[in-house]
Amino acid sequence: MTPVLERPFGDCPFWPVEPGEYFLEVPRSPTAGRVATLAWALVAHGVGDVDLNADVPDAAGAVEAFLAADADEDGDRHSPGGLRVASGGLVVQPGCCFGLEEWRTWLDVLDGEAIWLGHSPDAVMAHRGEVVRIWPDDDLVNPRRTGPHVDVPTAALPGLLRDVRRDLVGFLDALGAWARSVVPDRADRFVAAVDRRLVISPPLDR
Repeated sequence: MTPVLERPFGDCPFWPVEPGEYFLEVPRSPTAGRVATLAWALVAHGVGDVDLNADVPDAAGAVEAFLAADADEDGDRHSPGGLRVASGGLVVQPGCCFGLEEWRTWLDVLDGEAIWLGHSPDAVMAHRGEVVRIWPDDDLVNPRRTGPHVDVPTAALPGLLRDVRRDLVGFLDALGAWARSVVPDRADRFVAAVDRRLVISPPLDR
């Protein structure tokens, strides 16, 4: 179980980012390049079309736009991504309109709920005894629900989520060092806003 963010469309005009995959893994000990790429994934969603937005001239302006959205009660705090689940070569990616800020909803699975994981693809979740079963795409599942799937033992889920939180805490620490070198005047506020948005620091209650 791995936290991921979606790569934004378009290049980052403010700092170098890594090329590569669409879903960006958020590792516990990220390289400087990965931190910069993840920072762009977080910031870009709030910046919008930077080519047309005269209020975002540089890296500081981009981070300021993120902070303004975070401070606005009606601001867009969505960070496209979520938790990627993989087992035996099968990978279930988060669907569209799901966000990494929702990762703690997986705790509801412990209460017997089948949570929504986004659409396009529409992953399907169901409880099957001591496991929660996830099919990566409802369109590919036959009526008897015997298609390819990932089983997550319910008893293992608290530990998996604690590992996810450790990954996010490690990223947050690395983000602080990156922000102090790129946007020093906004570094502390940026890290605090990311922490709030992704609900990283509060302990898990399981």
